[in-house]
Amino acid sequence: MTKKIFLTIASFFLTASVYAGCMKSEIKQLDTKLKNSDISVEKKAEISKLRDLVVSNEHSNSELAFESYEKAMSLLN
Repeated sequence: MTKKIFLTIASFFLTASVYAGCMKSEIKQLDTKLKNSDISVEKKAEISKLRDLVVSNEHSNSELAFESYEKAMSLLN
């Protein structure tokens, strides 16, 4: 009985850890908007850096990743 409870708790923890902070759709949205936008080269470079921050931090620091995503979206609009 103890093993079943432990395995259940461990599986919930692992499942939550694997999916936490996943921002695939946000990254695709940034890519699409960046590709279809008519903005300056400097802004595109800044948005690309922010996109890279989103990708590198989506699992380790989701708060920074989301802030970078929001800033990039605000520059695109």
